[in-house]
Amino acid sequence: MYDVIIIGAGVAGATLASKISKYAKTLLIEAQDYRKEIPIRTNVFPEHNKPFIKEEINWDDKVIFPCPHIKSNYMSDEFNGIIDSTEFGIPLGNMCYTENILQEFINQLEQQGGTFNSNEKISKINRHDDYLELINNKGESYNTRLLALATGSRGFDLQRSLGFEIPDHYTGALIHLFGNEDKINENLEYNYVFHINPKISSMGPFYFNKGKERIATGFLGGKNESKDAVIDKLDRILKNYKPIQPIIEGLKYDLSTAIVGDISKHPIKSFSKDRVLVLGEATGLVTAFFYEGLLPGVACADIANNTLKPLFEKGSKFSRLELQKYDKEVKRVLLPYFKNGNALEYLIYNEGSHVKSLWRIYTELLNENKLARKYIYEAYINHDLANHNTSNDRYVGEKWFGKLPTLSKITLSPKFFKAMLL
Repeated sequence: MYDVIIIGAGVAGATLASKISKYAKTLLIEAQDYRKEIPIRTNVFPEHNKPFIKEEINWDDKVIFPCPHIKSNYMSDEFNGIIDSTEFGIPLGNMCYTENILQEFINQLEQQGGTFNSNEKISKINRHDDYLELINNKGESYNTRLLALATGSRGFDLQRSLGFEIPDHYTGALIHLFGNEDKINENLEYNYVFHINPKISSMGPFYFNKGKERIATGFLGGKNESKDAVIDKLDRILKNYKPIQPIIEGLKYDLSTAIVGDISKHPIKSFSKDRVLVLGEATGLVTAFFYEGLLPGVACADIANNTLKPLFEKGSKFSRLELQKYDKEVKRVLLPYFKNGNALEYLIYNEGSHVKSLWRIYTELLNENKLARKYIYEAYINHDLANHNTSNDRYVGEKWFGKLPTLSKITLSPKFFKAMLL
């Protein structure tokens, strides 16, 4: 009998495993073959993530964080809306080699006596009065007092079988470009580039995350797009889309290594039931505009750990009533910060004819307005997201609206008003 079984060794699951295995008998299960290779990822890891992993991860570990995140570029067809941390203070955060942070979490789990099973899929979960029984694809079973689902967008069948909703999900593509460090820096000045073009996608950005000797790039497509269609579109963008050619010139990539999968957003109503918690992307807790998934992963894991430790100490039965504290705390910590992304999603992620010009004006605002840049910078470095200052977001929104041409103000004022209420 395990105290806790965690399904999914992504950021949420691996983070929780490293924390909870300090005091509970823990099994972490991952469907992918991590013993062979953890797929590489190069991600933005903002300063506001730091409090949730401060006891587990050394912020100065260059294997995990190869370089600081100094500059972001919110890029349109005409303007670079640059957030340069040197204008205001400390870096925006770090760039993260996510495969290495996952390996570190798994190492900690095993050093603390926990068990990690890779290349294993759970196919069925049976409820009993005082435990859960998990059955894998080989017919083997495990029993546990508590289950944590951290399966991202890959475990919806299990999630449904336990009575949970599933979040909205969209197909995304990711590929890495490689070159020597001098060439990478020559091609791309910024650590992070966020670019909106509705002809590429009406549901998300085309982006670049720069590490050392590698850059991750990709985009978000629509719902239920086939893998072949998404890869074909990615190939055409990389070969033909003029605004990004200076970034990819001279770099190497192998289209066969492209990763295509679903990305979730829009939170489900409940994150817990008797003896079960749902964490991270599986909850839909991904910022609706920026698709920031690492923050909800580490935050959910930290909040779950803080909720569960006293329950283990008192011999809890992990009832829904006891676990509701997790739901409430997740919503208290994350949802104020999410409001700005909800508003931006409503304004930008649609097929309206105004989208391209609206994004151009937003990037022009960042280019011109130091206070708007400062407020965005502060969101990156804020260690108290529960008290995120939404008036800062409102200021940026009002200045953005103020830059619109008169006719656009007339036609878009209802949308801006609704966005401010989201």
